[in-house]
Amino acid sequence: MAKDLAANLDLNLLRVFVVLFQEKNTRRAAERLHVTQPAVSQSLKKLRHHFDDPLFVKVTGGLAASSYAERLYDVVAPNLDALFSGLSYLDSFSAKEMTQSVRIALSPPAMMALSGALILRFKELAPKAELSIVTWNSQTLEELSNGDTLLGIHYGDVLYPKSIYRHQLALLTASVAVRKGHPLLKEKEVFEQLADYPMASQIIPGWNEKKVVAAQVLERHGMKLDVGFRAEESAALVDVISQTDMFMPITSLFPKHRYNDIAYPNVQVPEQDRYYPLYCYHHLRHRKSPLIEWLYQVIQQLVEEQVALNADK
Repeated sequence: MAKDLAANLDLNLLRVFVVLFQEKNTRRAAERLHVTQPAVSQSLKKLRHHFDDPLFVKVTGGLAASSYAERLYDVVAPNLDALFSGLSYLDSFSAKEMTQSVRIALSPPAMMALSGALILRFKELAPKAELSIVTWNSQTLEELSNGDTLLGIHYGDVLYPKSIYRHQLALLTASVAVRKGHPLLKEKEVFEQLADYPMASQIIPGWNEKKVVAAQVLERHGMKLDVGFRAEESAALVDVISQTDMFMPITSLFPKHRYNDIAYPNVQVPEQDRYYPLYCYHHLRHRKSPLIEWLYQVIQQLVEEQVALNADK
């Protein structure tokens, strides 16, 4: 008769297994679980006995999972996440009473447009909590997976693992920014004329490090674009376009009201290249979290307010 693997199995052991599988290192697993390294080793010993399998073997740099552990993870991880998410959803949520630390990663354009407003709104609605805002980088998806970062805001075509879930926050419209007095401002409608001027392109980690999206758009329409400057920092790009004839691709999230020396020509981007979705990313285990739902609503409202403010410019 087959052994009943679910009988007398402590769910906390399964949680240790999932974290250990993700980290492949007992020390890092202990840090994430807020327990000692010997405690993790003791839990692993119990797991090995229960499943009658070594589960992990020592290799250079950490641990390697057995084939049984890989199959076990595929079964346990999504179901355990769903269980803990469901249990957390049962708790009542009050932003006013929240005391935990919240870490959010914003892509550079979102950082430029939302970080100040987000901090002010957070202090107003959750005065006892601590908010940390970091720039989205090459480690963000891993940090969303391991819990170091709770939420991330980025464009839609980011390659993300199955453990990450996303919601669409908004559909942003493409445009460009130039210095006041730029020749493009004399045109009633602008698109093909963009090829006559160099572009200042923002580097957005996880999206366009190896490609320049605006250049690809113009190439699809038979135009060749000169990329004159690239940077990740929004302030550097704004400084460059305010003193040169370069233009900077932006979206309807760009905070126009902050810059008196920047103007916006009437760019008629073809419809198939005009819209860019902005997404909220988080781990699947938080899919029904009241905190995540509240944060999503707060950020979505701030995005809508910024887009509406730009529509008046």
